Amino acid sequence: MNKESILWLIITVAALSGLAFLLGQSDGSPPFNTADERHALANECVGGHSGLAEHYHPVVVISVLGENIDVPGNVGLNDPGCSMRPLHTHDTSGKIHVEFKETGIEAPLEAFFDIWGKHMDETGFDDHRVDENHEFLMFLNNYSYDDNGNMVVNPSTREQVYDFENLILEDKQYIELVYREKA
Repeated sequence: MNKESILWLIITVAALSGLAFLLGQSDGSPPFNTADERHALANECVGGHSGLAEHYHPVVVISVLGENIDVPGNVGLNDPGCSMRPLHTHDTSGKIHVEFKETGIEAPLEAFFDIWGKHMDETGFDDHRVDENHEFLMFLNNYSYDDNGNMVVNPSTREQVYDFENLILEDKQYIELVYREKA
């Protein structure tokens, strides 16, 4: 082998090694979110349950083409650099725990989806987008509990809303997000 071939062999091996190293690394950033900007509240960290001034629970349920999509447990918990975000889940029930160390903070639904790392606005949910054959709808209701502790939602008070990511979360809200084929 001549010197030029050896030089190009060394450069190629070094470049491939560097590329393999970079592809195998995680930068520790939150999961990719298709929203244009991450809501500022999604970057906040409350750290734990001590000293909370507000703690309430809206519920979000998601349906894509007739299939229920579970909201994962532990969204917003043990993220890189933060043990607990102000909006988080503990299980797959769709119950969002909204927790702040001061009162009067408005939490938009967008902030939760930014923490989760999923796109959600009037154009659709995650990779499911509105087009000529599909629509994305949002319904708002309230829930309560019966004597046995089961969640009860009154279907007669269900209302379609158009706030999507701007909806301000409140206690006992029942939020339905439905991606479906147009009727």
